[in-house]
Amino acid sequence: MPAYQYRCSQCGTSFQVRKPMADLDSISVCPECGTPKTERLISNVAFFTSTDGARRAVVGASSCTSCATVGTGCAGCHPR
Repeated sequence: MPAYQYRCSQCGTSFQVRKPMADLDSISVCPECGTPKTERLISNVAFFTSTDGARRAVVGASSCTSCATVGTGCAGCHPR
């Protein structure tokens, strides 16, 4: 299921919501202040390439929204 980045128009909190693509236009409520006045942000997409069986993040991949680790995110925020 895809994850989408949002920012609250009222308190400025940035947050992530996982929801089906079919629900993309549904309202996402701010987890901090509870307002439905949020905007979806455009973010980079992480994708991988493999030539020798090893997974490598492609340059320009998104970063972890919690700790700003570049690439696939961090193990603490995005366990596999």
